[in-house]
Amino acid sequence: MHTIQSMNTDFVIVEDSLTVKEGLALLRKQKSRLLIGKQGEVLSGIADSYSLLLQTQKLTDPITFSKEFKIISQNRMLSESDLLFPYLLIQNEQKEIIGWLDSGAVEIECLKQTFSQDLRDLTTDLEAIVDSIYDEILVVDAKGKILRVSNRSTNNMWGVNPATLVGQNILNLVEEGWFKPSVTQKVLQEKRKISVIQENRFGRKILAVGNPIFNRKKQVERIVIASRDITEVTRLECELKQVKQLTEQYRKEIDSLRKNHQVGEKPIIYQSDRMKQLMWEVERIARAESTVTIYGESGVGKELIAHAIHHFSPRADQPFVKINCGSIPENLLESELFGYEKGAFTGALHQGKKGLFELANNGTLFLDEVAELPLNLQVKLLRAIQEREILKVGGTRPIPINVRIITATNKNLEEMVGSGAFREDLFYRLHVIPLYVPALRERIEDVESLVYYFLQFFNQKFMLKKHFSEDAIEILKAYHWPGNVRQLQNAIERAMVVTTGQLITANDLATIVGSQKANVSQVQSNVSLPPVQVNSIIPLEQAVELTELQLIEMAIAKYKTITKAAEVLEVSQPTMSRRYQKLFGQAVRSFKNE
Repeated sequence: MHTIQSMNTDFVIVEDSLTVKEGLALLRKQKSRLLIGKQGEVLSGIADSYSLLLQTQKLTDPITFSKEFKIISQNRMLSESDLLFPYLLIQNEQKEIIGWLDSGAVEIECLKQTFSQDLRDLTTDLEAIVDSIYDEILVVDAKGKILRVSNRSTNNMWGVNPATLVGQNILNLVEEGWFKPSVTQKVLQEKRKISVIQENRFGRKILAVGNPIFNRKKQVERIVIASRDITEVTRLECELKQVKQLTEQYRKEIDSLRKNHQVGEKPIIYQSDRMKQLMWEVERIARAESTVTIYGESGVGKELIAHAIHHFSPRADQPFVKINCGSIPENLLESELFGYEKGAFTGALHQGKKGLFELANNGTLFLDEVAELPLNLQVKLLRAIQEREILKVGGTRPIPINVRIITATNKNLEEMVGSGAFREDLFYRLHVIPLYVPALRERIEDVESLVYYFLQFFNQKFMLKKHFSEDAIEILKAYHWPGNVRQLQNAIERAMVVTTGQLITANDLATIVGSQKANVSQVQSNVSLPPVQVNSIIPLEQAVELTELQLIEMAIAKYKTITKAAEVLEVSQPTMSRRYQKLFGQAVRSFKNE
């Protein structure tokens, strides 16, 4: 039976004839947030601390209790109908009130219930998928103890039913000659995904892939091992490809549930630790009314962060008004911000005009590129923030305003203060809570998630069904993105439009991310690699590296994809990707330096 556990218990049940003054004193004494009124034995209404504060002008009057509440049993599931009430009072089996939930807590509880059921369904689906895979799947702990085997496991590779080995140590089986080498040992040593070719005690060749699972302390907690008799690779190639696609789909769906932050219609896509920390700060400071200044390079998403602060704030249902201080001429900026009275200047509307401060009243005003404000307007902005009132152009009567200010800039305001380009007193007014949005090159973990988001967006927009190859993803992750997320979005849109095939490859992307002027062959021609001929003594390591890079360049130029080049050079695809990233980075730097 489901039981509501996470409820608030800070409440007091009082007679509904209690005065406002008595109610406030009782809340302070009991350190509670909710008064529950009753008439006799019947609960008649509720009053929270906020509603009591609104009644302080009449301290001696009886408390006005709200009738908008619902009484529910502790031993039941919450439903969408419960969201219609601002408060739920929770009673036990003895019909005693034991706690309460507000609408926000009810929504969270409903989400938890739904998410929990989704996870159970997902677990069932994943178990069915694993059991349908031809590979033998084993899960071992950090000490090598066998914890689970898939139902698809057979006797062919072990000589016994692997299910009978649960509880034994796989490292001991290696020492006893069951198979060699040990993929478990290699994963524990290198703490990364490892693929090895094993030979079992019957002389069969087995492809074993060990994938580590880390805990929050970055320690290996589990290792998932997939084993397959590689003599059947050709027949099972198609099946493996389908399973990989399905697994990737589930991974993206889970990542989306965990890591995407939906702010209205504008999602903030991230999975890096730096962005997790930033979004945690955003949610925390959104509840305050302090002025926030968002710093970051052009294109990192400062406006999205400002939207998020407004979205999570108590002002979320009020206007969010934005203005780019650098995009409006100086002679018009003052009237845009503060408005003007009728007849204030030639060409003014005869009825006057409200400024952005008035339009944003009770909401949030976002001043983008605030460093571009001229000094004379900096004075007026300072006065508006300090006095919480504005004066229209041509006006004589101050207008009170209630606006939260959020600013953004890609410049160093402190340095501008030192040079006299920005007022010091305004700087300290704006710099109450600074937020720094990291550049995309500083959170490269977010690139892949952003790529898949923009891919889906442009597929829907242009009615396409394109996708990126693994090589293309590696190219995008290797690039340094000086234009940040905006440049990444533009690069993906261009790739979607200009490529002719359904599959966008690394060869297609090299031109777009490397230079707007050079194609792939031009980029490659700018890599001046010496021939494999030694005319003087050089370090052996350097000679090997130069030879390797020249071979990679020749293979990619001929076969076009990293996967095919890796096959021809007889190296693994991840190794080839890492070496190609190095080659490509040198090519781009060489081209830009010329």
